[in-house]
Amino acid sequence: MQVKNSKNLEPHQSATACEGNLSESIAKELMLSRRLLNSLQGVAIIATDSKCKVNYANPFAHEIFNLDADLVASGIGQLPKAVHKRIVAELKNSNLDFVLQHASENELRTLKVFTSSHQRLEDKKSGYVLHMHDITDRVATELQLRHTEKLLRNLIDASPDFICFKDEKNRWLEANSSGLELFQLNAQSYQNKTDIELANLSDPIFKETFRHSKITDERAWNAGNLIRNEEIIPLPHGGEMVLDVIKVPLFNDDGSRQGLVTLGRNITERKMAESHLRDRSAILDALISCDWLLHSSESWQSVASKVLEQLCLASRFSRAAIFKNAETTNDSRSVCSTILYKWTAPGLITLGDELETIDFSEYGLNRWKDILQQGNPVFGDLSDLPGAERKILKQYGTQSIVIIPIFSDKEWWGNIIIERCQGLDKTTPQELGSLMAIGRSFGVAIQRENAGKRLHQAKIAFDSASEGIMIIDDNARIIAINKGFTEITGFTEEDVFGFTPKVLQVGNHDLWRTLLNEEKWCGEVSNHRKNGEVYQEWLTVTVVKNKEGQTINYVGVFADITEIKRSQNQLNELVNHDPLTGLPNRRLLNELLEHAIRRAEREKHQIALLFIDLDRFKAINDTLGHHVGDKLLYEVSRRISRSIRESDVVARLGGDEFLVMMDMINKADDAALVAQKIIHALEMEFIIDGKEIFIGASIGISIFVKDGNDVDSLVKAADIAMYQVKNKGKNNYCFYSDDLSKNAVERYTMENQLRRALERNQFEVYYQPQVSLITGDIIGAEALIRWHHPELGIVSPAKFIPVAEETGLIVQIGEWVLRQAALQAMRWIKDGSSMQWIAVNVSGVQIMRSNFADTVYGILIETDCDPTMLELEITESTVMLNTEYVIDTFDRIKKLGVRLAIDDFGTGYSSLSNLKRLPLDKIKIDQSFVRDLPYDLDDAAIANAINAMARSLGFSVIAEGVETSAQAKFLKDMGCEEAQGYLYSRPVTVTDFTQLLAVKKQKNLQKNQEKDQENANESTHFY
Repeated sequence: MQVKNSKNLEPHQSATACEGNLSESIAKELMLSRRLLNSLQGVAIIATDSKCKVNYANPFAHEIFNLDADLVASGIGQLPKAVHKRIVAELKNSNLDFVLQHASENELRTLKVFTSSHQRLEDKKSGYVLHMHDITDRVATELQLRHTEKLLRNLIDASPDFICFKDEKNRWLEANSSGLELFQLNAQSYQNKTDIELANLSDPIFKETFRHSKITDERAWNAGNLIRNEEIIPLPHGGEMVLDVIKVPLFNDDGSRQGLVTLGRNITERKMAESHLRDRSAILDALISCDWLLHSSESWQSVASKVLEQLCLASRFSRAAIFKNAETTNDSRSVCSTILYKWTAPGLITLGDELETIDFSEYGLNRWKDILQQGNPVFGDLSDLPGAERKILKQYGTQSIVIIPIFSDKEWWGNIIIERCQGLDKTTPQELGSLMAIGRSFGVAIQRENAGKRLHQAKIAFDSASEGIMIIDDNARIIAINKGFTEITGFTEEDVFGFTPKVLQVGNHDLWRTLLNEEKWCGEVSNHRKNGEVYQEWLTVTVVKNKEGQTINYVGVFADITEIKRSQNQLNELVNHDPLTGLPNRRLLNELLEHAIRRAEREKHQIALLFIDLDRFKAINDTLGHHVGDKLLYEVSRRISRSIRESDVVARLGGDEFLVMMDMINKADDAALVAQKIIHALEMEFIIDGKEIFIGASIGISIFVKDGNDVDSLVKAADIAMYQVKNKGKNNYCFYSDDLSKNAVERYTMENQLRRALERNQFEVYYQPQVSLITGDIIGAEALIRWHHPELGIVSPAKFIPVAEETGLIVQIGEWVLRQAALQAMRWIKDGSSMQWIAVNVSGVQIMRSNFADTVYGILIETDCDPTMLELEITESTVMLNTEYVIDTFDRIKKLGVRLAIDDFGTGYSSLSNLKRLPLDKIKIDQSFVRDLPYDLDDAAIANAINAMARSLGFSVIAEGVETSAQAKFLKDMGCEEAQGYLYSRPVTVTDFTQLLAVKKQKNLQKNQEKDQENANESTHFY
């Protein structure tokens, strides 16, 4: 019980004690809170009632709001009206925190207000507690920071450099305008994206750049400090940009990644400048090296290729070449440059051939010529040049070109052509200037070498000249002589040094007057050699002046003309006479004829002029050689001289032409008589080097004064008359008439038109059948040419063939006929014709003036003609001109398988010994022996003899000109098996001849059918 009561007393005592302790604790806490509130700086604590009257304020609140302490203690303190109004409005809007600005002591304070409501325990009245934090400094700082940030942002955006900020995961946070423009990024879409993500958003050309950026970011993080490198950024519009990139990694205090700063500066222009500087340095080094090479070498040619190589390597050109002008005069209309030296980069592959020759006029490069002649360069890319020039350079694979003119002695000597075949590097003004300097160095080197050569050549000429040369000072004293001086005069340099030549001594006033006025004197001078011998010299004295026009030297050049003077008489003789025959030449004859004409005019008598041209001389000269021709001409001159009167003059005009002047004749018949004597004298055979040679002479005669009254007209008239003889068969004479002049004009016209007839397709081949006298079948044909003239119609071969033979055109015409005959022969064979051959006439000129056997072989190959289908006919007279040559030619043709025949047999001078040596197949009896058959016994005897002889030699025989059945029967009875003539057909065109073959074939077919029918009938009768 005692214990229990004790226990009941203890709680009561403990409660009282606890209340005392609690009050004491609250008091302490209030005291501490008051101290704490009073000590707050920058925080104002205010307690108000519901109407915002202040009932508590800490010291800082008193200070900033200037509160009345007594009123506050009384619970009715007043805040400044503006502050009170603002707080009430905010509380009314239930804004528990807001920013308040209050001016205190001319200082604007910014307060961050936090409000809370409370209720007093003692009177249960509600109120507010205001916590006002002074954030004036913080706001100012934030404003300053924002201002600074804005300023910094503007500065970064204004920077031409690329600036970028990334976070720790390499995501883009901020980038300035330069960076966004560079990569063409949208300002709203780039943030918080990685490089790989941005690569997909931007132009594909930046993909590699972004990929490389990611790699260098990691390199910067791993390095832990700044890294720097150059990056090349390709641009969408073409070209590229070079950036100097700096990357700075930022780390937190704990070493974790914070962010990455990237700075990129555009150094493209600097790199280009550095490149240009390097290029300029390289080209300057090359310029110095090339200049040294050209000036240190004895010959610029020996270093030309090396200079071109250094030039190209220094300026990145693919190839270079030096071209020399063939024509360098400024007024030349055509200039052609040819390559001398060149250098090409090893391994260079070009699209076309290299430029080897430039014809500035032919290729339309007059613009180049005009520019280069003025000393200016031609340069540019392919796209910069005019179309014509671009087309030319494209074929040589040229992309860009520089042409530097080279001048030597103020003349356009040539050019240096430098080309780029790969790449499109522009030629800078510095490069162009250096290249021009190298061109000038080449010009100086060329000029120096030429001057050296000229000086060396002048020294050689001075020492080796056969003429005597003396150099004289301005006081007329000898200061140097050459070897020629000593050889002519015998005096050495020691003998004459310092002496004045006799011709320049004071008394020779004419010489000094001429030198003063004309600066040159020349004349014949008599002088003495050292041994006292007198000689004649031709002396030339020339004045030498310096650039100021002052006389500094005289040069005397003389030649010993003693022998020349002695030879002048002999020379005059040679000038007026033909050296081969000794006869007067054209010059002397003209003088003699002039004198004869004047005398004939005075004395009223006639003069005859005989123009003699040898027949067949050219063929003899061409085949037997000029030495035989010269001997023949000499013998001809002797025979002509013996055929004329002593008072007559014979002269050789040249070649095989002679003139005879008959002075003081009584009548024209006197000239005809002499002409006949000359023709007869020349008809007799000549024996030259053991060979028998036959020639003839065609003589034209003109008479003074009937045919002309001066030398030229008389010679021309005689010449025209001579050509008339040529046209009518040669080996005769003819007097000139006006009609002959007209004929000469016609012949000249025909010759000109004949030259064009072949190329204008005016010729046509006609064919005349050759038939078998046994069967009557057409077994062959003779090819005969016809000329279809657009104005004259069909021109007779008798008119134009002699002209063609004389002019040599027969070679081309004859070859054309042979080719046409070969082609036609193969056509007829292909069509099933039974033709055995086509005969083609061959002129002697063809054989003598061409490799005729080779021509025949070539035509056989070209036309694929069967050789046995061709039969070549040559006249008997051709064989006699040069028998050995003709036989050799015929042997070669015979080996080809071609048939050979002699045409017009019996009309010439055939030698039976030569005839049997010819590889002939056939002899053609001339129509002159057939015309009067069978009634003319002589012709019949000749025809029989020819046939018998041919048979004995193994030749077949054909008769031409058969026009009657009686003639055909006689020939057949005689044993002749072939014939041709009007009895069978005139010469006809290919079409008509083909029709003849068809008709004959049809008749033969019909005849064979009738014969078969007869045989069948006989067989039936037998059975």
